Amino acid sequence: MIHDILFTLFSSNADLPIENFTIPEVASSFLHPGEIKILEDLIRIANQYKELKKFIHQYGTQSAGLIKPKQLKPTEEPLLQGLYLQAFADGLDLAVKPYRDLIVQLEANYLKRPNLSLIFIYHQVNQYQSLFGFLLRLVSGVVTQRIHGCALLQYLQQHCLRGNDKHYQAVRLIQNSVYAIFIKQLFGWLLHGKFVDQFGEFFIQHVENPRSSGSPLGRGTVGAAQISGNSFSDNTSINTELWRYEIRREILPYYFPASWAEKVLFIGQTVLMLISDPRDGTEKRLAGERNYSNEMRFTSMKESLWGEQEYEFFKKFHRLQLDENMNVAKFEHIVDEIKLCVSEQMSEIAIKEADLLKQLKLIKDYFMLGRGELFSELLKQTKSLRTLFAKGITDGSSRDLNRAFQLAANSVNITEDIEQFSFVLPPKDDVDSFCYETKGILSYITLKYKVKWPLHLLFSPKTLEKYNEMFRFLLRVRKIQYDIHQVWSFQRENRIQKKSELLQFRNKLMFLIDNLQYYLQVDVLESQFSILMGSIWETKDFEKIQRAHTVFQANVLSLCFLLSNNSPDLSSTAVLHINENPVLTILDTVLVIVDKFCSFCGSCKDPMTTVERQEFDGYEQAFNKLVDSLLKLLIGLKAGPSSAPLSQLLLRLDFNYWFSNNTQSNVS
Repeated sequence: MIHDILFTLFSSNADLPIENFTIPEVASSFLHPGEIKILEDLIRIANQYKELKKFIHQYGTQSAGLIKPKQLKPTEEPLLQGLYLQAFADGLDLAVKPYRDLIVQLEANYLKRPNLSLIFIYHQVNQYQSLFGFLLRLVSGVVTQRIHGCALLQYLQQHCLRGNDKHYQAVRLIQNSVYAIFIKQLFGWLLHGKFVDQFGEFFIQHVENPRSSGSPLGRGTVGAAQISGNSFSDNTSINTELWRYEIRREILPYYFPASWAEKVLFIGQTVLMLISDPRDGTEKRLAGERNYSNEMRFTSMKESLWGEQEYEFFKKFHRLQLDENMNVAKFEHIVDEIKLCVSEQMSEIAIKEADLLKQLKLIKDYFMLGRGELFSELLKQTKSLRTLFAKGITDGSSRDLNRAFQLAANSVNITEDIEQFSFVLPPKDDVDSFCYETKGILSYITLKYKVKWPLHLLFSPKTLEKYNEMFRFLLRVRKIQYDIHQVWSFQRENRIQKKSELLQFRNKLMFLIDNLQYYLQVDVLESQFSILMGSIWETKDFEKIQRAHTVFQANVLSLCFLLSNNSPDLSSTAVLHINENPVLTILDTVLVIVDKFCSFCGSCKDPMTTVERQEFDGYEQAFNKLVDSLLKLLIGLKAGPSSAPLSQLLLRLDFNYWFSNNTQSNVS
């Protein structure tokens, strides 16, 4: 019977032979009630071990993640496959290994001494009853909560601190097994820009759509191989692929701060950018070495990126894996060390080789209308542009607009770097532009910029979208300014009397638009750009440059009223709906009134007819109300953190309180 008991305790089969000994009719005749109780406890321990072994067989390395259907209950749904779950099962197998070794030793002792008592077997095995109960609860939590991927690290950490030393050691064994997978993926991403993640378990994921953090691709190794497989000269593919990596915060362990995860993402993206150097392919083509495989090319770039440092980093990650106690500070330290290395290298390449300062000046010149003479000349293409802006978007609209852009550049002798910019007019259904009430091509213009390697990290697709919102708003203000000045020329040529109401109202509109334009270009763009240039000169850390650029763009969007003033996170700024910024709402309506007034002046008679007088009075009354509301809003906003530029705007618009007094007299 003792041998049957040992076999039952070791076996994971469904049938337990010693259960027959506990049948009341049999047990009462041959066994003492105390022995029956011992047998029942042993059966309980055997059942616990059997349940644990069932889980290990289903999800451990031996099954390679494949679940046998006959092992599942009809209502039981298998867990998502994954390396972390497999490591969890393998760690669980290590945790129960001392129990198996004990049973083997007891069997050896029994063969030597057949007179071993039942109470001795029970005394040796009973110590695992509490451990098995704890491990079953641990497994039950994984199954019921459907825990997947990196979330297992957090789950294990929550159950790590136990008063029972055996429970603690068991969890530590499982943690070490799971952390081995995590550290390998982390090492691959930080040093090579790739990681094996077939089942979407890592907290950094490659997603289909970079706008959303939805389901991952989950197809083998993702990272450098995908970029290296593309043409290195294709900047569009690099920029698109690079920003498809996002952080899945729902599976990031809570003890790793979000700032640490952002650093990890930044390092991997930087490595991806550095190993996608287009110069490498060009040099090899010039040398006639056309047969380099992607793997050989990747290896050579990797060696040039890390050199002897790679082995040092490997040893540090290996020590992390061997540590008995997980230390978050060590993870943060090694990530900071790698970030400093790649950031300085990226900063040097960006500033010296990619000429970052020049590219930022180009951004200011084109997206922010810094080359005012170019866009003034563009707007002077009166015959073509007025027709172009008035009609809807057609197949030839982009071609006509780029042709006008080239003619304007030639007129003002701008030929350098003009090829990096071009206009695109996407279908209206694909554009969500909300800054304009008037409909036309100006509402949908997109300025395309050919990003120079390796500045894709700085000018992401989302960043360029924000620049385009700024560009559309500034171009609209510039066009309205041009139109109101054309009205001035028209009225001067027609010798309209200085005391004419039409002329006086035009002067008010021109005064407001001119000062708004000066505020946008000088008080906002020039001053903020100077701050950005100063920040770049003071640092060699590319991450700090990236952060300074993000702050610059957020400040410009905010001061141009394209961004909510209470945005808590500058790193995740997004252009908001016009209704969320009352200043932009008022400015939009003012620009609409000015646009309609310019068209009105072209057809207005002198003197005005009754109908024209009513239309003119409507413009004037609406304008006075809007200016009054605008001034009140600016007075309230100038007490905020961006008070200096807004105070300048308020001073220029309401110099000597002319608008305020005029509005109050009209109301009274």
